[in-house]
Amino acid sequence: MTLAGMTPESPCRVPSLAAGSRLYFDPRHQRWVVKAPHQLVFLDPVSLDVLRACDGRRNLAQIACCLDGLGHRPGRAWLDVVKDIVRHFEVRGVLRCSLPEQAFPRTRGCVRSLAGRLFEGRSSTK
Repeated sequence: MTLAGMTPESPCRVPSLAAGSRLYFDPRHQRWVVKAPHQLVFLDPVSLDVLRACDGRRNLAQIACCLDGLGHRPGRAWLDVVKDIVRHFEVRGVLRCSLPEQAFPRTRGCVRSLAGRLFEGRSSTK
């Protein structure tokens, strides 16, 4: 996939809990909770499984494959469900998404040589 093909809807995005967010089981309420700055959210079973899978290593497509194997509802369009849940929690500040390193072409040498070419024709006396 090219850099131009990377969008907020890309299945290659890798979600993880944002700084200050925490996923835990609340023994008082006997429910799983995600706590983020200024919010506390009790989770339904599907959202819980998505957030548990958001470990910073799996991309959205891999998380969807995991959910397909859990048996919540066979044959469901899990990638769309995962994208919606991740987008919801990303907007709330609970999750942050990144693109895998291999999504970006190695351009460091190209940028350096381009900068060198731009500045080599300039004179410091002008």
